[in-house]
Amino acid sequence: MDPGRPLVRVGLLVTGDISVRAAHSLAAHVSVDEVVVIGPATSRSFEVVDTAEGCDFLVGSGPRAPALAARHGLPLVWDGCDPLGDDSVWCASALGLAFALAARESDPRVVAVAHPDVDASSAERSVRFPDPVGRLAVEDTSVAGKPIALARSSNEFSACLVEGAARRVTVVDHAAFLSGVALAAGVEVATHGGGPVWSSALPYLETGIAMGLVMAEGS
Repeated sequence: MDPGRPLVRVGLLVTGDISVRAAHSLAAHVSVDEVVVIGPATSRSFEVVDTAEGCDFLVGSGPRAPALAARHGLPLVWDGCDPLGDDSVWCASALGLAFALAARESDPRVVAVAHPDVDASSAERSVRFPDPVGRLAVEDTSVAGKPIALARSSNEFSACLVEGAARRVTVVDHAAFLSGVALAAGVEVATHGGGPVWSSALPYLETGIAMGLVMAEGS
């Protein structure tokens, strides 16, 4: 450990499977010194504590997480895409990952996500995602004021796709793993002052890759 680096202690809000998966990615990440579970809860992998005292950030998924974090008075790293305030991080999810990829492109023409949990009931066209996701019907919509094409994956895989004028960038993995890493990597954005994950796109993407995501590039 770098003796000049501040200690980082992350508190996990057990609000769903995604946050639990994120905790395991965080526990192995070089910038995090300790992960604890905020009770009431049980855990075979992490210390369970009664309060968030001593934590720098909280990590949680799903609609209950913001209210729980507010009770503890700490910044939250969250997978929801509704803006949060005061050093919190939002959209740490497959959608935010796609927007972070797009933020690195000079002319992103297609930004798309396929995920088993996506609701794309109004799909009107199709997009070719990398295998094993394949071609899927997508719904053109807007999230956090940004246009995006969403598709429901027909298997357990998720994919993020960005096409620009010169290249095509993709990330594909098991949906549960991808969602967990996308949330966990948001802690790096918190150390850069918070905001949506694409506001610190490069460190966010680099952290996701360090946690096991694979980015592919083509033309």
